[in-house]
Amino acid sequence: MKKCILVCAGDFTPVDFHKEEGDCIIAVDNGLTYLTEMGVLPDYCLGDFDSLLPLGRQTLEEIQKEDPSRVVTLPVAKDDTDTMAAVRFGLKLGYLRFDLYGTLGGARIAHTIANLQVLNFIRNNGAQGYLMDLNQMIFLIRNETKEFHKGFAGRFSMFAVDPEIRGVTIRGMKYEVSDCTMTNDFPIGCSNEIEPERQAAVTVAEGTALAVVGWD
Repeated sequence: MKKCILVCAGDFTPVDFHKEEGDCIIAVDNGLTYLTEMGVLPDYCLGDFDSLLPLGRQTLEEIQKEDPSRVVTLPVAKDDTDTMAAVRFGLKLGYLRFDLYGTLGGARIAHTIANLQVLNFIRNNGAQGYLMDLNQMIFLIRNETKEFHKGFAGRFSMFAVDPEIRGVTIRGMKYEVSDCTMTNDFPIGCSNEIEPERQAAVTVAEGTALAVVGWD
């Protein structure tokens, strides 16, 4: 599936985006500085650019001069965060998978929480989103089964987003359950372990869970 890669202004460690033909990279505000440092030119630049550092601003000016259609400048005062606006833009381009980098950590925890809500917006619009980092990713599981490649070893946590989620089944991990119910006031799903010699899978039959996968 073609993916829309957003590089945002939160904490960021350079990674390989695994960009393939048809993928799109959007620099969101100071995410453009991160991309410039990596030597990667985005397909689009979007944001109010209030946090853009000088190196990124130089790149922005060069792109603006070469092809103004690749720059979307937003007002500082607006309802959407820059990340939310970038997701809307990607949806209009027809993308159904979003990998969001630079969306975790940083000095303003409110933006991390906002990005968790952006995941819900993406899913409500028929697409799938992943908050990505060097050694972790966060995504939603809703009325479906998610499988992990056999041989993958990592940490897995899941939390109920809805007041209750039902039909929760976990296989191929240290702690397994079958057809159980989880609630959003008890973090019983924290800190499981994916066993690489088995085929791990997680099912949420009814409701939405927030999943966190980490690796070394």
